[in-house]
Amino acid sequence: MSITDAKQDFETWHAAREQDLGTAYGWLSIVAFDWLPTTAIALQGLPGKWWADDERAYVRAEGELTLGGEPVHGETSASVAEAGSLSWLLYGDRLAELVLRGGRYAVRQRDPRASTRRGFSGVPTYPVTPDWVVTAYYTPYSQPSRVEVSTARSDLRQHVTAVGTVHVALGGSAYELVATAAGGGRLALSFHDKTNGEETAPWRTVTTGAVEKDGSVLIDFNRTINLPFAFTAYGTCPAPVHGNRLGLPVTAGEKKVR
Repeated sequence: MSITDAKQDFETWHAAREQDLGTAYGWLSIVAFDWLPTTAIALQGLPGKWWADDERAYVRAEGELTLGGEPVHGETSASVAEAGSLSWLLYGDRLAELVLRGGRYAVRQRDPRASTRRGFSGVPTYPVTPDWVVTAYYTPYSQPSRVEVSTARSDLRQHVTAVGTVHVALGGSAYELVATAAGGGRLALSFHDKTNGEETAPWRTVTTGAVEKDGSVLIDFNRTINLPFAFTAYGTCPAPVHGNRLGLPVTAGEKKVR
């Protein structure tokens, strides 16, 4: 692929990503995040009383909330898998999304009128260059391993499922990054590098190509992206596994949104 074709391919891909970010209930629409206690409380921005136990989340309302288009009168409840989410209830066009993080239920509110969505003008990126397209090698674990990591929230730790390590040479140094599965035979690599905090978010992630039979895998760092916490104060994104740190500035992919 020529440099011109590669840049056009990247621009098409990144335009689709920005369009996805800007959808009515995308990551730019999040306006609140509240842990649910065991006793019923009111949540700012939503009617009703909300609470949770170890198994389910509950709300008691008087018709202001809707579930599947029908008003909620009285009590209703729902559950969701760990690290999952459920588009649960609507208050007008404001969505009450149920999430389970670290064994605790929370409600995340998404509003199409959020200022972060209305003011979105795109995600800046570094110039595309073939220098950041590299071949690495993957060593799978004998079995997946659960690893505890910190997150974008100081009050939350989560587990990720590590499937192996990716060995990559950059800037004259060799690195070993812990990988998680990304579907379609691909791998996800969350990492820190020396651009973090100044030019980029505190950490970023890149999805590799499919692993080949010989264990080789293509990494296009031009497609390094920000995780949701880079766009909203209400993100719960897992941080990289300890040790996933590149000792050079990765001047490729998405920059910090200012």
